[in-house]
Amino acid sequence: MKYKMLLIFLTVFFIFGIMGCAQKQNGGVPATGSSNYLSIQDDAGRQVILPKKPERIVPLSQSLVDLLYAVGGSAAGRPSSRTGTLPKDMQILPEVGHVANINTEKVMSLQPDLVIGYQGLHEKNIPIMESSNIPFIIVKIKTYDDVIKNINLFGGIAGRREQARIVADQMNQRIKKVVDQLPSTSKSAVILHATGNSVTVQLENSIAGDVAKIIKLKNVAADSIPLDGNPESTPYSIEKLVEKDPDIILITFMGEKADIEKRLKLEVESNPAWNGLRAVQNKQVFYLSMELFLLNPGIRYDEAVAYMAKIVYPETYGIIQ
Repeated sequence: MKYKMLLIFLTVFFIFGIMGCAQKQNGGVPATGSSNYLSIQDDAGRQVILPKKPERIVPLSQSLVDLLYAVGGSAAGRPSSRTGTLPKDMQILPEVGHVANINTEKVMSLQPDLVIGYQGLHEKNIPIMESSNIPFIIVKIKTYDDVIKNINLFGGIAGRREQARIVADQMNQRIKKVVDQLPSTSKSAVILHATGNSVTVQLENSIAGDVAKIIKLKNVAADSIPLDGNPESTPYSIEKLVEKDPDIILITFMGEKADIEKRLKLEVESNPAWNGLRAVQNKQVFYLSMELFLLNPGIRYDEAVAYMAKIVYPETYGIIQ
């Protein structure tokens, strides 16, 4: 009798475990037991119910717009873009302000039935969206795992789960193709993040840090203590950099490149120890594309992986054109 009860318990436990994993992977589950369309646990820890399939979705970053369209969805509005490379069907969408300065009045004027925000930028918009009874979810999109999770989530939102599965599988294959060609000997790297005000070092849970991990770069700052309020970064220290002496230095930046170069010359390159680093002496210091590495590249994540692979191993992957 005890054996049978144990067997029943384990079976139930296993089934609920599978259901939990599926919910985590898909990012949303059908709202059973009611007439609602979808129940989503967002990355701000909120349970958001979609009463019906959304028809007027407003994503608040371009990478989120791209993800939505990749799975066969569409948007009612988009953030302003500084690039001229948007497809025509996105160019004609009403703009709701820059990703870091969203015009909430403009968003609400579009009468959305779902707004999708970017974790770290749009939590401040939660109260006004909730008070206006507009379904609003916050999504974390930093690592490749986040991208795959949100492809599945957006597939569920758009009613295109099978299309989402295909998109995720294709991206996995493109990244696998890059990884399969990696040299047997890996390199070490430091990833600096420069703004007009400061220089920090990126950890493995940052966008560039995650891409570096995929191509098996050894991040020399991986074991460092994160900054308070900024878990993706650690303080810059020339002493620690000299001690680690990485093979390559990668730089992500926010702002005008000329201003960033000026900041780095003032705060970093002016130190005589900088010129003694192997990476500097071997001309292995590279700025990464702001388009791919400032905010998560989303559906273009495989491009970010291929881009960094070309910088680090041009003899294997060719040079960036």
